[in-house]
Order: sequence, then C-alpha cells, then structure tokens
Amino acid sequence: MFSPRTIFVTGANQGLGMHAVHQLAATPDVLVFMGSRKLASAEEALAKFASDIHSSSTVIPVQLDITDATSIQNAHDVVAKTLKEKNLSALDVLVNNAAIAAGAPEAIYATNVLGVARLKDAFLHLIPKGGSILNVSSGLGSNTLFTKRPAVLPPTYLYYSSSKAALNSLTVQWALDEEQKASGIRVISICPGLNATNLNNYMEAGGSPADGCKVIVKEALTKDGKTAIFVHKDGEYPW
Repeated sequence: MFSPRTIFVTGANQGLGMHAVHQLAATPDVLVFMGSRKLASAEEALAKFASDIHSSSTVIPVQLDITDATSIQNAHDVVAKTLKEKNLSALDVLVNNAAIAAGAPEAIYATNVLGVARLKDAFLHLIPKGGSILNVSSGLGSNTLFTKRPAVLPPTYLYYSSSKAALNSLTVQWALDEEQKASGIRVISICPGLNATNLNNYMEAGGSPADGCKVIVKEALTKDGKTAIFVHKDGEYPW
C-alpha cells in the first residue's frame, strides 16, 4: 500500500505557512498537519482552500504554541496518534515556519530559536531515515551578507535578524549531528524572500506569499536533497 508523504507545517494559519499547506495539500498523496497557535484560526484558514485539496490528500489542523511546552507535547501526541491510526510509520518532514519579528528580544528568541529547538527535540524520533527538518529562515540571518564589503544589507530588525542567524547555526549543528549518527535525516534553512505578510505588516515591497512559499513546498516534497545548506528560490545563500 502506498503511504502518503507526511508533513507538519508550523505557523500555518496565515501567510507563508497557510499558502505552503494549501499548495502541499493540492499535491497528490500528502498528509499535512497544519500547526497554529489557535485551532480555530487554522480551521478558518483551511476552509478558504478546502476545495483545492487533492482527493488523495488530507489536512489536519493542530493547536501548537511553540513557546509552550505543554502545547508542544499535545501537538506531538496528536501527530503520533494520527500516524498510528492511519497505519503510517513516521513524519517525513517538519517545517519550522512559526516566527515573530517584533516585540521584546526575549519573546523573539523564545519563538524563533528556543521554541524551534524544543519542537525539533520533541518530534525528532518521529522523523525517519530520508526525512527532513526545514527551518524557515531569512536572508537577514546570513552573517556573510551583513559583513561583506561593500555591505549587501544594512542593519535591520536587529533581534529578528540575530534570531535567524542563531536558527541557521542550529541548522548546521543539527545537520552535522544527524550526519555523524548516520540517521539519513537532512536539515536545511530556507529563505522564502521578502513577502507581504503580517510578519512585516504586509510591507508593500514584499512579494506574494503564494510565490514565496514555493521554495518551502519544493523542499518539503524533495525526497533526496543536500543537507546543511541555506537555500532560496534562486540557489543557495552563504551562512
């Protein structure tokens, strides 16, 4: 019996996450867990594209606040129980998309770094050989782009940028750790580019999140890709 590709996308009730779930669900043979801080928000978002879901695919809303340990455990239990009920052995892809750009430094790091780390630790045992952990980052997280001369990027969103640099560092460390364990799990960072979402107050210069999410969708459906890389729609970024 053919098994669907199983994917968990966090921060998926709006913006990039919602469009990623939409496009993944329109693909044949995909089971997508749609993580959202408020379950009702995920359900409302799902209703907007339910008619586009492929007949062989499924979307399951899951309540998840990655800053809350109990919420992470509950989300894990929902995913594990669903996989078992559907006779599926593993979660193929974990997409760490949830993030915030404004607020106190502690809140930004709690979401963009610590929450991602705790979620990965909770879900790692569900990810099989050949599975993937995709950390949605930003070009603002590239130390190389900030330190090149002449400068490519000006200082901006200081705590958001540094939190994404920290996330990129975790990507590299996790990827190397999985290589040493010969687990067959790849770990990468993804930059979806500047998109007009609530993360940046729908900045007019931003592109459509329906386009920005395509690199996330592509990597989530890739079954044999490189690890320890920082990718964007046109190739790779330097760390």
